Amino acid sequence: MKEIQERNVDAYIYLMKLDAKKWILLHDGGHRHGIMITNISEALNSVLKKARVLPLKALVELIFNKLVKYFHQHREEAENCVHPFPTRIFDKFLRIELKSREYKVTTYNPQEGIYMVRSPIQVSGTGNNVYTLRLNNKFCNCGKWQTYTLPCSHVLAVCRENGSRTYNYVLEIYSRQTYRRTYQANFHPVLSENFWRDVPFNLTFYPPNMKNERDRK
Repeated sequence: MKEIQERNVDAYIYLMKLDAKKWILLHDGGHRHGIMITNISEALNSVLKKARVLPLKALVELIFNKLVKYFHQHREEAENCVHPFPTRIFDKFLRIELKSREYKVTTYNPQEGIYMVRSPIQVSGTGNNVYTLRLNNKFCNCGKWQTYTLPCSHVLAVCRENGSRTYNYVLEIYSRQTYRRTYQANFHPVLSENFWRDVPFNLTFYPPNMKNERDRK
């Protein structure tokens, strides 16, 4: 925050008026899992960037067909997944595990789950950092475990030291079972208009009551 204040005072004042939970991962309560986007508008824009010029009916059909394809793709991937977690999470987990092999672990109180983890000294002279880990409370002072809700490399180093099963510290939302349940919904083909049922009312559409802005279509 000090750096923001030094660069732009107005930006600092504006941010200070906002709820910290809405823009700082440190204060999100562990609900965002590291995601910085506050809505899905950017995701929709990237998917529909070339389709926004289509007529309404064609746009709806395109969105529906993309959803069908998207769910089918992920459903197949989930069914064929042989790892405890989806491929993307499992690959990240392996990278973290590889990094954890470099650390030195000191046990302070195994009953209360208190450990100290020291990173190796690098050629550049950096490293040799000390981290406090409270395994029972799912806390590491590096902050990554609380922010991303996925065990950090320090947790994996401790688990290897004390023989704990690392998968026990991964939330169920990252599991293969949850991945499968997410995409188990089915879509059904939309029949042609000849098979639509009649409705007891008429649909009348009027152009939107709006004024075009200057220099903007």
